[in-house]
Amino acid sequence: MRPGVSPLLTRLIASAALAWAACAPAGEESGAFTIKDHETAHNHIVPAWSLSISGRWPTHCPPTLENIALDQHDLRIDARSVLELCERGATPFSIELNPALALQRGALAPGVYRVSFYAADGAQSASKLRAFSLVDRNLPNAPTITPETGFWWTSNGADANRTTLSLELQDGQLSVALLSYDDMGQAVWYFGAAPYAGHIAHLPLLRLAGGSAPFVQASTAPHGDSALTLDLEFSSAAHASAWLTRPRESDATLQLQTLDLVRLPLADSTDGHAWQGEWVLLADAADAAPTRLHFDQYRAADAAHFELVDSSTNLTLTCARKPAQPDWPPVSCALRGGNVSAEFASVALTRMDGTGVHLLRVSR
Repeated sequence: MRPGVSPLLTRLIASAALAWAACAPAGEESGAFTIKDHETAHNHIVPAWSLSISGRWPTHCPPTLENIALDQHDLRIDARSVLELCERGATPFSIELNPALALQRGALAPGVYRVSFYAADGAQSASKLRAFSLVDRNLPNAPTITPETGFWWTSNGADANRTTLSLELQDGQLSVALLSYDDMGQAVWYFGAAPYAGHIAHLPLLRLAGGSAPFVQASTAPHGDSALTLDLEFSSAAHASAWLTRPRESDATLQLQTLDLVRLPLADSTDGHAWQGEWVLLADAADAAPTRLHFDQYRAADAAHFELVDSSTNLTLTCARKPAQPDWPPVSCALRGGNVSAEFASVALTRMDGTGVHLLRVSR
């Protein structure tokens, strides 16, 4: 059992895998494609890496690499089967490439890459999405992000049709419950867990059903069916980009839905007042003592900035936010006063993280 995954979830994942295997016909013509990255070499600045894409093509004419394109950190790989009339039958398929070399670049910048693989069935056919993956190519010393535990929502502004997720990080395992609706409008929830190393997570989600109501006398264990895959990229402790994928029933292609997720205050006031209260300043240095702070004064400087002041120490926390997103946590904060100077690039409701320094909320 992997650390951080409950026995219940382990049983659900195992039962879903067995159910999928039992339902898949022995002569299945095609399967899911996977994208994996491999580190191939190092230099003093940026490590070189390669990608491998593999799966089972539904005919005896697997595609060949056609094009690779990069738009900032969106990497698209296209392949095509050049023959139109091919005998049906699952055929092993794989492509391996070095993105920097294929793009005729010396190296690619560090960061998280969003890799999409498209393939066409024939010379005149349209390309279709076959696989999607996040690839973390940050430098080893890049700051990690600790997502805040709690409810997250899609950032749809005033739209009431928000998707809700519950996230929890324990012992390097990220657990996610996605609360949504099916195509008939009935409530449904999905659950999954996967390792998390500081920037991205890849979570196969099970659709849970068959459990017991709270008041029944004889309880029954729910069962889980493989349903969706969730890929998460965290830009801060309170903001993430998400990609939901599911296979189409008719062919070996993927449906992809992009979500923007944010951790929002539940309080009526979502301005800087929501961050007032007791905090503790912690530093990673071994000899650094924690400092207790009480932000009891609030000042709104303008639409994009507010200040919180600890009147007993005269320490001031200045935070910047996007005026177009007034209910979101600030994009950054800085603590100043006396001999204290700290920058926090990741800001959430109960924690702020900077390089070697952290603010943790004690109470409101």
